Amino acid sequence: MSRLPAVVVLALLTLLWPPELQAIDARLLPPGVLRLRLYQSWITGDERYDASGGKHSLGQTGLDQLAGRGVPESVSNVYAIRNQARHTMQRTDLVLDFGLDPEVDLGLWVPFLTSDLDQSAQLTQATGWSALSTARRTAIAAGVGRLDLADADRQGLGDILVGVKARVLGDRQATHRLALGGGVRLPTGHGADPLDTRDVATGDKQWDLTFWTWYDYQPFENFFINLHTHHEYALPGERAALWPADTTRAADLKFQPGFQTDVQLEPQWRHPLDRAELQTSLFLIYNRVEPEKQQGFDSAQSTYAGARHPVGGTEWQRLMVKPTIGLNLLPMGLPMALYLGYGTTVWGKNTLDLDVMELRFELFLDPFESRSRTGS
Repeated sequence: MSRLPAVVVLALLTLLWPPELQAIDARLLPPGVLRLRLYQSWITGDERYDASGGKHSLGQTGLDQLAGRGVPESVSNVYAIRNQARHTMQRTDLVLDFGLDPEVDLGLWVPFLTSDLDQSAQLTQATGWSALSTARRTAIAAGVGRLDLADADRQGLGDILVGVKARVLGDRQATHRLALGGGVRLPTGHGADPLDTRDVATGDKQWDLTFWTWYDYQPFENFFINLHTHHEYALPGERAALWPADTTRAADLKFQPGFQTDVQLEPQWRHPLDRAELQTSLFLIYNRVEPEKQQGFDSAQSTYAGARHPVGGTEWQRLMVKPTIGLNLLPMGLPMALYLGYGTTVWGKNTLDLDVMELRFELFLDPFESRSRTGS
């Protein structure tokens, strides 16, 4: 069964981090009001979780990949290879929400990504190095050199999301509120070239159908509990993939990403100030993605063919916590708010151990001069 290079798979996982979950509750905008949200996120990680939840350095992923090509990480008294790796990403997300009527909002989400994976591999020779054949020494040194140069980076547009949000229960002042939503993620992002070790995808090369739920509960004044879920069904797609036994050649592969589920629980406190409102939250975010399905490789025809089957190692889970503080300036007549959050991974499987710094700016506009203007 075909598999993407391990380091590339781990880098792609940050694309699935769902920022559209952040800081959204069940309330809808007043009709005619346009909300502009600008997210700036800095995401870093130098460790990864394996399939059992154990944590390892990200550099070990490159060493495992090298071992799969016949170059072990070390041979006693002969040589040892060390590799340090760090993944960084900057995301700028522009979100537009529009209150179409009292029961429906329309939304557009446009992400811009800058992704880097930096690796630094070093070969240390021991006393037995000279006993190896010239061809073997050359192969080991070449493998380490390729790993050291496999620094992937990409900047560009991600997959654009369009959607709709509808009220089901409760108005903006109700104790219980429920809203449902749906949308489509468009394949506007870049698909990585598997023959270019420096290339990174900014999208997943196929269409996705999304479904959201928002439930809010206000047990007493100035305290809210917001529960938000996001579910994504990926339609089948096609991309180029390396041959399993020859990494210098590629062929078209039919695939289907696994079903994605994200759950976010947010206790939120609001603290009225003299002419503003201070907001503090503690986000608990759980992400789960089922295995991707891929075609198998037909060696006789030198192509990928047949039905798609689940591929081990492409499923993943992550649990994050993210305390956030915000300042809402609407009470002083300024239609804007500013939020700062810091998220960290506390558990995962087959995923990066990520730290996230997020800055969010919100601006409310009333292009049609509606009589009702409100926020948050």
